[in-house]
Amino acid sequence: MRLTPPNVLWLTDGHAEGETKLNAFDNALIAAGVGHWNLVKVTSVAPRAASVTTNPVDIEAGAVVPAVLASTVSDRPGDVITACIGIGLSATSHGMIMEHSGVGTPNDMEPVVRRMVQESFMRRGLELETIIVRSVCHTVTSVGACVAAVVLWWG
Repeated sequence: MRLTPPNVLWLTDGHAEGETKLNAFDNALIAAGVGHWNLVKVTSVAPRAASVTTNPVDIEAGAVVPAVLASTVSDRPGDVITACIGIGLSATSHGMIMEHSGVGTPNDMEPVVRRMVQESFMRRGLELETIIVRSVCHTVTSVGACVAAVVLWWG
């Protein structure tokens, strides 16, 4: 077990169809570039001084990888589904990561995530410097899924 906090935050997302809800979810993980790891869902603290990247991180297949994950799946053709994730950063403290997903568009989800980040900072008495939000949207054909994630890793 690593005792130092991760220093890389990788934002990624993916969406896909599948024959079943589980296959659609797995295909969305693959599309996001995280389908070859054992993801461990973690809560929302972004380590202080961790760098944010949109470049994939190099991690061996089968590794146990911490991630904050937003996901949604639907088997109702025509549904518009969205997964959204946001990172709040501070110059003086750790940050916070919040997620929201479901039926709706990025325009529906992103304001919710921004408010959640703001409230998480306010409740902790932290100074919010910036918010980074990432969303992925999918119109369901048969069975569809969306995933938005922040992978926490060591660079």
